Amino acid sequence: MRVGNGLRFLAAALILVSGVLHVYVGLSFVGTNTTALAIDVAFGVIYVVIGIGLFVGRRLFSYLGVIFPLVGGTGATYEVVTGQAPPAPISPLIATAIDVVVILLCGYLLYHKEPQPAS
Repeated sequence: MRVGNGLRFLAAALILVSGVLHVYVGLSFVGTNTTALAIDVAFGVIYVVIGIGLFVGRRLFSYLGVIFPLVGGTGATYEVVTGQAPPAPISPLIATAIDVVVILLCGYLLYHKEPQPAS
C-alpha cells in the first residue's frame, strides 16, 4: 500500500468520525438550541459525504477535506474563545483537533499528487 493511500484512508476515517460526532452533538440540542442543531447536523452530513469521497479516492474530496474542516474548525475555535460555545456533550476543541489533522492530511495529499497508472 502506498503512503498516500494510507494517509487518505486515515483522513477519511477521521472525518467520518468527526461527522458522526457532529450529528450526535447536533441531535443532543433537539428542543434547546435549533441554530446549533442545524449547524452541527449540516457539518456532520457534509463531513460524512467528504469521508466517503476520500475513501473512493476522488481528488475533489481532498480539496473539500481542506475547505470545510478549515471553516468548521475556525468557527468552533471562535465560539470557544469568545465563550459563545453552547454546552455540548463533546468539547468543540476535540472536533477542532480532528479538523486540523484532516486539513494537514488532505493538504499533503494535494501537494504530493501520486502519478496515475497508465491506461
